[in-house]
Amino acid sequence: MHKVGVGVVGLGRIGRLHAEILKMKVNNAELVAVSDVVESIARDVGERLSVKWYTEYERMLKDPKVEAVIISTPTFLHKDMIIKAAEEGKHIFVEKPLTVTTQEAREVISAIRKYGVKLQVGYNRRFDYAYQKAKSDVDKGKIGKPIAFISIARDPGAPPGWAADPKLSGGIFLDMLSHDFDMARWIISSEIVEVYVIGGNYIFEEIRRKGDLDVVSIVFKFKNGVQGLIHGARKFPYGYELRTEVYGDEGVVYVGSSIDNMYARGGKEGLVYHGAPWFEKRFYEAYVNELNEFIEAIVEDKEPPVTVIDGLRVIEIAEACWRSVKEGRNVNVELSYY
Repeated sequence: MHKVGVGVVGLGRIGRLHAEILKMKVNNAELVAVSDVVESIARDVGERLSVKWYTEYERMLKDPKVEAVIISTPTFLHKDMIIKAAEEGKHIFVEKPLTVTTQEAREVISAIRKYGVKLQVGYNRRFDYAYQKAKSDVDKGKIGKPIAFISIARDPGAPPGWAADPKLSGGIFLDMLSHDFDMARWIISSEIVEVYVIGGNYIFEEIRRKGDLDVVSIVFKFKNGVQGLIHGARKFPYGYELRTEVYGDEGVVYVGSSIDNMYARGGKEGLVYHGAPWFEKRFYEAYVNELNEFIEAIVEDKEPPVTVIDGLRVIEIAEACWRSVKEGRNVNVELSYY
């Protein structure tokens, strides 16, 4: 079977991970090129993985062996890079979130449809075994009628570099909690239509100065009447924490942070396992699975499992959250339909 030639642009932490996975673990895909504006990084990754390397994204797009691109660059660069790839007829996998604003997302949707290419957004939790089991159990009615979706997300510390600027990243709602919004929509199988946010700056002065928040609680409502609650914080004492619960009238499902069972400490308090220190370890197999499904969508000419509209929906929710914070009231989510 023909292998889809793939290029990766943006060789930070996630871009390198995607490139390594494509090189070794994705069926029907061949990593053929990598690109980064920092020459030393592009050269190092390219030579280590034995593929072409570029410092100019546009040159990589002209490579006839590149049939699809993985975009792992900062969020504020996504729109233009997606549109350029679409114009060259390349299929696109873009790391979450899709873009910074809904206006940018609409421009992306127009380009994807105009040039007839496929686009998948990197909401990798949909491909994690625990979240998939939770959705399956909810869909099969094993907890009865869903009543509430509850999610807790806490990072080890303040976001670095460009991600600390909400004008470039979308801030805590889009940069950090977009996974949680996507999980809520996916597991409950309904749109979020109303939000109310309590948020503030409790920890990081730098985050406050840049106009972002570091701790938020979001109460929301789904179209089908289910309640929702998401709590997010930019700092947690032992690293990375993630917990999700769906409460129904006949049961409940829980998804938590995976523990590291390779190490434990015993003492008077009992045997204590360490949690996964960061998302790369917690969701490694999900990263593998999402790239396999992206390539499968290209090979089989079918819609990717996380669509450009899914990407748009999360941005619409995040923008409603910002309006709620600024206006101090419940805000309806403005849903666009295509």
